[in-house]
Amino acid sequence: MERYLDVFLNPRSVAVIGASEKPGSWGSFIMEGLLSRKYPGKIYPVNRRSSTVYALPVYPDIKAVPGAVDLAVFTIPEDSVEELIRECGVKGVKGITLITAGFGEALEGGRAREEAMARLARSYGMRLLGPNVSGTFNLHARFNASASPAEYLTATPLAAVCQGGYAIYDLLARGHAQRMGVGKFIHTGNECDLQVTDFLEMYGEDPQVQGILMYLETIRGGRRFLEVARRIAKDKPIIVHKAGRTPGGTRAARSHTGAIAGVKEVFQGIFEQVNMVSSPTMELLLPLGHAFIEHPPMKGRGVAIVTMGGSWGVALSDALEEEGLSVPELDQKIQAELRSLGMPVRASTRNPVDIGAAGFVNLSLDGVIQMGRLILSSPGVHALILYGFGRPGLVSKDTSPGRKLFLEMEKQLMRRYHALQQEKDKPVILGCCSSKWESQAVFDLGQEGIRIHHRLDEIAKILSRMYRYWERKP
Repeated sequence: MERYLDVFLNPRSVAVIGASEKPGSWGSFIMEGLLSRKYPGKIYPVNRRSSTVYALPVYPDIKAVPGAVDLAVFTIPEDSVEELIRECGVKGVKGITLITAGFGEALEGGRAREEAMARLARSYGMRLLGPNVSGTFNLHARFNASASPAEYLTATPLAAVCQGGYAIYDLLARGHAQRMGVGKFIHTGNECDLQVTDFLEMYGEDPQVQGILMYLETIRGGRRFLEVARRIAKDKPIIVHKAGRTPGGTRAARSHTGAIAGVKEVFQGIFEQVNMVSSPTMELLLPLGHAFIEHPPMKGRGVAIVTMGGSWGVALSDALEEEGLSVPELDQKIQAELRSLGMPVRASTRNPVDIGAAGFVNLSLDGVIQMGRLILSSPGVHALILYGFGRPGLVSKDTSPGRKLFLEMEKQLMRRYHALQQEKDKPVILGCCSSKWESQAVFDLGQEGIRIHHRLDEIAKILSRMYRYWERKP
């Protein structure tokens, strides 16, 4: 891997050109981000109109900075960019992140200007990221040169490279409450020089990265992209959401990053060729990434369902089979063993298995866990879903002792089913209609880092994509 890309995620020093304390300005966003994580490197604010920014001394230009500068982040108007690229080149800066917009995405002839900027930077041995980006971060190195509020970032073994930025920040902020996030992030914007493929390749060789998320509006240099993606997907899942699939989306992409988005079916075929995982929605991008790094491989299409209500089992069966999975009937031997553990005649043991109809409180906790163990032992079952536990209601001073006891039973059951996936090396998905704000069990288990899903269609989409990835994997 060429080490020149390290400067965008692990620089030893950063100059923020256009640094400011003005609320809402890009100069303040980047400065606040760098200071929020106690970045261990040198920070050099550059601004002709200030003497200090966030209690740090300010330099009038990059030439006045006393030390070496690895990375320069431009938060300045577009009319002075070329001049400052030259100054950075003379200074010996290694890389430039161009937050500045107003080029190929906005103006006729803007793309030609971008290409000229890239040539100028390369003449000094520098590389450009952008323009029209919102920054980068590497939480493992306490580096956050982005507009994302630091308190909503969660370091994980996932990494992201995206042609758009703000939507990803929204997803990361929402995911933070569920302990979801990415440890490393690159926004490539208009890609006048460096492209998503460069960082995809970097992540593929990074031992800290176990899975890669991508938001794409177009692909530049398609042949190289395919070669790199095919090689990396053999070892690490690449989850991609392709935007700009419709005429309206294509038009929006062109005005967003200057991208020519393209036809949905073409990109879908490309992703399948190289075993990339296609996320059907933006919202599912992060949950899909976490599913791949949190669950064992899914090595077949058969799914078993254990529910606290028969209706959930029927609806889940539909959702799974509509995604190309199967809900096979359990063999007679396993059904007989389930009956021996306390399942009455009125309760289904065929799959789905309805514990609610069995009378959950009349079954022993160990017996219900053994049911899950038996079901996962079936050769036709490649994943299990436990759905419907997590009774609505939050605990208060008025909560009865009986309700608290039932809550503890529920949590024990969900914890132990979650643990079965490591024992049996098959994915176990926990699902509940109620959110953490509506169910004490869901809230408490979320605090422990146990993932609970809330939508049947999302569970089905996640499992189907896990199955297809592992089926195609060499």
